[in-house]
Amino acid sequence: MAKRMPAVRITAGHLGLEEDDREDVLTEDKWKQVREKLEAAQQETVAEISRLSEVLKSELDADPEEGDPDLYEREKTLALLGNLEEKQYSLSHALAKMDDGTYGKCEVCGQDIIPERLEALPYTTYCVQCKALVERGVIAGPSTQLAR
Repeated sequence: MAKRMPAVRITAGHLGLEEDDREDVLTEDKWKQVREKLEAAQQETVAEISRLSEVLKSELDADPEEGDPDLYEREKTLALLGNLEEKQYSLSHALAKMDDGTYGKCEVCGQDIIPERLEALPYTTYCVQCKALVERGVIAGPSTQLAR
């Protein structure tokens, strides 16, 4: 049995409208497009993680007597890998939220995430206000601190 995906709505307050005047932002077709976008980004991210991991494995160990001229490049590659792993986690988390019907809701306050933010960062799980509070350490995010 196929799950019915809820439509993410703009709250009336965002548009200055009465509650009854809200409009659906994510129709079923749009919902499918968002899922496809997340899945494509996930595949690209996994492929890039794999590629960078292979680059690191293929590098020769430096001779300790000669120093390590490639140390900077390896550190840069490791930092990129870390960022990609965070993104991969966020993408997987967003897809799981789609599956359980909570996609588009802020994990902290429970309010709808504005459609413009979801368009820009489809794997986000925080509204703008809560993300700012998490980044400043005012409130705690998930224990992994990887969700966007």
